[in-house]
Amino acid sequence: MTEEDDMTTPGARFRQWREENDLSLRDVSDLTGWSESMISMAERGKRTFSTEAKVQISRALGVRIADLFGTPNQSAQVPA
Repeated sequence: MTEEDDMTTPGARFRQWREENDLSLRDVSDLTGWSESMISMAERGKRTFSTEAKVQISRALGVRIADLFGTPNQSAQVPA
């Protein structure tokens, strides 16, 4: 099993969320200001999402950090 296939990694969970919500890499890039390449690399485990990046991305997409990067029973909130 590759890291890309392992749904326990933050990048893989983010990719799954993005695809379930019919968002392309370009869509996320346009909303967050992050390059498509950087997002793709993070999804594949070639780069990690910093805490700051997770907050920025979750704010831009209007969802909780746990919804993008966490497990279903996590209750992390997007800081105000």
